[in-house]
Amino acid sequence: MESVDDCAGQGVIDGGRDASGARVVKLVGEIDLANAAALGEKFDRLIGEGEARLVVDLSALEFMDSSGIAILLRAAGRVDSISVRNPTNIVRRIIECTGLAEKLHIES
Repeated sequence: MESVDDCAGQGVIDGGRDASGARVVKLVGEIDLANAAALGEKFDRLIGEGEARLVVDLSALEFMDSSGIAILLRAAGRVDSISVRNPTNIVRRIIECTGLAEKLHIES
């Protein structure tokens, strides 16, 4: 796992593949303006180019502001299909309130 620490919070990002071969990126902790640029760069490197399907595991993401939404939307524009898996209640609510649940395909 790659970690980004700062005084405002911590975000951790990890990548791999699931049984179907889809790229899986796991976000842990918090994503906000203080760490979004560094996490976004790591996220972009993990995705690479030409990924057909991306799954973003949000089960351990405690908080995300609009900076996190921007990271997800940028990723959605680079892959054929994106889904977010097991978002915490607060993160699910943020995605739903922004009207992005359909675009980001929430999986429970």
